[in-house]
Amino acid sequence: MKFSNTLIALAIASSTAIAPTAFAQSADLSITGNIFPGACTVSVGGGIADLGDIRAETLNADAATLLAPVTLPMNVDCESEVRFALQGVDNTAESSTQSDRYGLGMTAQDEKIGNANILVADVTADGVPAHGTFSHDEGLTWNESHSGGHFTLAMPDMLGFAKEESVDTGPAAIKNLQGSLKVIAQIEPTDSLTIDEDVLINGSATINLTYL
Repeated sequence: MKFSNTLIALAIASSTAIAPTAFAQSADLSITGNIFPGACTVSVGGGIADLGDIRAETLNADAATLLAPVTLPMNVDCESEVRFALQGVDNTAESSTQSDRYGLGMTAQDEKIGNANILVADVTADGVPAHGTFSHDEGLTWNESHSGGHFTLAMPDMLGFAKEESVDTGPAAIKNLQGSLKVIAQIEPTDSLTIDEDVLINGSATINLTYL
């Protein structure tokens, strides 16, 4: 997981004029800074969504095969209540068969194996049901928060959570967020893949936590 560091930045700037006489001089002092919220730690199970061993004969020849979801516990703990959002990054984007989903790697013949959808499900924020809200413009605007069993971590959108429904001002300040991360993968038709030896599924995603 990748998330922002907490820091306190303090800048002191001064200006003074040099006068030819010995009169007392004055100086203007500007003190500026930013105090960022308490740091958050993110955990997602062991960080590995293992799809297991898949027998080639169980896959569809002429259509994509949807695999069973792999579920990992997800937890975000912050030192204090913080407004934040989650955003997925596909580290193997060149192998994905859909632009808003995550790649699964390539075969030895450079064929795209498939893609995966990442869902955030069963979410609570400080012990109450969380309502998902999305931003399509890097946090400038947010759609109305809504309830649901799961929320898609689609790229490049930002996903945050409110504690009430129909909120369009962005995520709430949250100290603890709990839920599940569900990875739902699909494999391309075997007619388009060369499977004459073991094919390693090797997707990689980063979930960024961004302070707002």
